[in-house]
Amino acid sequence: MNLTVSDIQNLASAFTVNSELTDWRRFLLAAAQPWPVPSVTQLLKTLQSFKSVDVAGSGVVTQEYYMQVGLWFNEDEDLSITKSCTEPLPLDRIRNLLKFFFSLFADTRKDPALVNYTEMLLYFASHSDPVEGVYRALSIATGTYIQRKEAASLPYVTTPYTNIVPKEKTLIEDEKKVLNYMGEGIISVATLLKVFHTGGSKDEDNHRFSNLDKEGSYDKLFIKIYKELGTEDLTTIPVALLLKHPSIQELINSYQEYKLPDIKIFLQRSEQAHSTDGKNTTCKDINV
Repeated sequence: MNLTVSDIQNLASAFTVNSELTDWRRFLLAAAQPWPVPSVTQLLKTLQSFKSVDVAGSGVVTQEYYMQVGLWFNEDEDLSITKSCTEPLPLDRIRNLLKFFFSLFADTRKDPALVNYTEMLLYFASHSDPVEGVYRALSIATGTYIQRKEAASLPYVTTPYTNIVPKEKTLIEDEKKVLNYMGEGIISVATLLKVFHTGGSKDEDNHRFSNLDKEGSYDKLFIKIYKELGTEDLTTIPVALLLKHPSIQELINSYQEYKLPDIKIFLQRSEQAHSTDGKNTTCKDINV
């Protein structure tokens, strides 16, 4: 497939966290599909598994412990059961994915390399629906299943992007395991800042948080909200209380950091457009 300059610019903009920077990890995560998109309970279970081997509570693990824990899938997972795949995928794909994800998120400046497992799982909170992605991220940050009011009873949401057909047994088990992570989640300003990290806007954004996105900080906004909710000393507050604040509600509905773009559909649409529009200028037509 030949992509035009415009195609590449449009694709890059989907992974641009502000007007200047592109989140390369989000791009590679999307480009690595297909991989099993985790349910909220699978994310929480994986988080707890990492914490169990992180006896020092440092928030990071080595590759040895990472491979020992694994993710929400293992080397025996069958990724050939998809809606679009007609040929079985290589048997070592899962093993390679596990290694790739460590390389993608690890801090290789350390010796040995270390991965911050909470930050990594926040990336995997991404979803085709960015609002759903925010709730998934809040669940990871608090270690508690934060349910979206309008969400369905099942914690798993099938997306057209992955084409992975979940097994019925897995869905039933997830539904039961939700109860293990239910409870009154609490959250601090520092933790909230990890969920709503800097960036996430584009030049055309005009919601009232655009300036905060471009300035790269939500500190003042969150401190103001916490004080309005009665915590002058900025102690932790229940997530349920935080979600009732109008500014938080608006921020969740406008935040795009947890939207996982669909590269496959983008390329398909681009190819269809080229077939109807005729010849366009492609990358190999340009002298670099």
